[in-house]
Amino acid sequence: KKMNFTDTVTLIMGCTSAFSVVICVIVVTIVTLLGLCKHFMYRLATYQVVGALLMNVATGLAFLSYAGLSSRGPTCPVIAFVNVYFTWIKLLLTLGMTVHVFSYVVYRKSLAYLEWFYVAFSVLVPLLFSWVPFVTHNYGQADPNLGCFIDAPNTTSALHRNGIIEEYSIYYGPLLILMTLDMVTITGMAIYVKRRSLTHTSSVMSSSLNNPYEAHRQGLLYFSPLLAYPMLFFVIILFPCLFRTLSTLGVQTNKWLGLVTGVLLASAGWIAGAILSAHLCCVRTYMKRETVPFEIEQRTPLVEDSER
Repeated sequence: KKMNFTDTVTLIMGCTSAFSVVICVIVVTIVTLLGLCKHFMYRLATYQVVGALLMNVATGLAFLSYAGLSSRGPTCPVIAFVNVYFTWIKLLLTLGMTVHVFSYVVYRKSLAYLEWFYVAFSVLVPLLFSWVPFVTHNYGQADPNLGCFIDAPNTTSALHRNGIIEEYSIYYGPLLILMTLDMVTITGMAIYVKRRSLTHTSSVMSSSLNNPYEAHRQGLLYFSPLLAYPMLFFVIILFPCLFRTLSTLGVQTNKWLGLVTGVLLASAGWIAGAILSAHLCCVRTYMKRETVPFEIEQRTPLVEDSER
């Protein structure tokens, strides 16, 4: 049988998801073997990679449903639930990391002692509402050309309205609103850091850690790569939200937008792994050139151990 465009997209999505999962596992293994998880900053980055790994497990399962291997019977609602639940875990992990970084940038205070709450909150809170479509029987085959998700039949029936409401109240709406607020927060932090650097330029003349402004500036060099993760996630979720909104409004969507949406979702893992790998290389290279950063890694609140 000749493959049509939808078949091609789903095949690319499935292969990319598998590649992303492999990359995430390799990167997390390397970080663990190098003993970097003892530093809070690296744990924050690793949580982002794990969250992307979960997302791509969900997209891999979605590929199976696209392929018709699990689109019927009781497994389809389970796949739909996993998709929503894992995406919410990634969302909350991303928002929580931004809160940690914001606390350090603005208040110079580490929230490492709240790490257990951060992880538990991200994993448990989605369970409070991701089960709702089970009760309303809206988890299932969303569309002949889509995989298992929240079902919103293309009709004018009450079932269609309920499906649309659940899609936007449980998935698309919170994703877009919360990540937009996250990006506004990141932009505000960037402006704050820039203004402080201009204000205290004359104070940051010494590379000694006895100078608090220099210590804080050096610490910023360590946390700044973390901001790449929420930016990446925002771009990834923007396309599905746009694609679904246009479809809901009855706008004819371009097939290439569907391709970009699928590929971006499936690429979350390998891109997050690449960011963490680049982060490690940059930090290690910088530490070899400078003597101060190594001391900062031990003393800056952002990267010190959470036991403190």
